[in-house]
Amino acid sequence: MSMNELDQAILMRCLEGQPRGWEDFVDRFLGLVMHVIDHTVEVREIPNNSQQRDSLCEDVFAIFAHDSFRLLREFDGQCSLTTYMTIVTRRIVVRLLLNRQANGTATTGRVAA
Repeated sequence: MSMNELDQAILMRCLEGQPRGWEDFVDRFLGLVMHVIDHTVEVREIPNNSQQRDSLCEDVFAIFAHDSFRLLREFDGQCSLTTYMTIVTRRIVVRLLLNRQANGTATTGRVAA
């Protein structure tokens, strides 16, 4: 499945550093990222609160922005951008939760990307 035109335009604006490119990307995928966080936490039966949710969301977007948007540049178009974002976000959230659990901060605290 190819990427729709809107997602393609938003991704390119972000990767090219155009004005509001990153902000528009975040606006477009914020709901999806929050949904993936909620689902992942629920499936793993981890108590969730708004502080943890916001922290995880902030960390997910920080990881996507890290290293000049490396993860976004690696998107190869073999699936929709929404599918890619879902899969990568779930992997990031699981890793963050495991790191927080290992550090004794399963419900609070930040983990560097």
